[in-house]
Amino acid sequence: MTDEKLQKIVTAVISRLAQQMGADGSRGTLVTVFTGATVAFQEAVWQVRQLILDGYRIQLVFSQNAEDLYGQAMRDSLAGFPNVSFMEPSTWLLALKEAHAVVVPLLSLNTLSKVSMLIADNLPTNLILHGLFFGKTVLVSKTAAHPDGAHWNQKFGFRQSSRALRKALLKRFQIVGNYGCYLTDTHMLREAVNHFLKGEQGSKAGEPLKTRQKLNPSIHIFENVVTSAKVRQAYISGADLRVSPGAVVTPLARDLANQYDVNLKKEDVT
Repeated sequence: MTDEKLQKIVTAVISRLAQQMGADGSRGTLVTVFTGATVAFQEAVWQVRQLILDGYRIQLVFSQNAEDLYGQAMRDSLAGFPNVSFMEPSTWLLALKEAHAVVVPLLSLNTLSKVSMLIADNLPTNLILHGLFFGKTVLVSKTAAHPDGAHWNQKFGFRQSSRALRKALLKRFQIVGNYGCYLTDTHMLREAVNHFLKGEQGSKAGEPLKTRQKLNPSIHIFENVVTSAKVRQAYISGADLRVSPGAVVTPLARDLANQYDVNLKKEDVT
């Protein structure tokens, strides 16, 4: 038996099993944007597979860097899974309007910077920003670009990076969060999607999720007012909130922090 025939058999088996496990595409389309980040790639693949098994249709979009780095690897990893398609650039507007959400499993520092400055010079940044303009749910994994990620030291050796540089990166995350992006970690992406699309079994609208893991432990808030939106963002990200000593926490934000078990830590982050 040739490798090609064996691959076809494996693909057919995966397709049948996936459909039996719930991959029927009935829960709508997720425009799934991959940028040039590579950290947690295998985890991102697993999360996308699980979303397919949850019943979502996945429409894949790659930046040029992502295509060059792992485009074929991603296609191979999803071979046999049903309800997976690739967006034609000329149809992006219609596809986005029909989509239930925009999901970014791997966010690069480059894409983070562009979105924070409202720069849409390629298909991925265009989809993210227009998704926000259209009021779509936009969920973004911060794992690869966040300066507190362990990989920054392990892979690049950035042990003594500038405080100003770190603060600038955190500020960019804060800006895209203020735009309406929901920031999470790659390993919590599926959970966040199901929560915000209110499709997870056994959960009710507004009910906290039962599991809460932490990768990056804190989100820094630079504004003088801490709102409920920031608390929700911290909860989905599995993080605590660090605020300046003079910051005012709204009553609703404090109630949600208690409900979601989000710690509010007051400290000077300037």
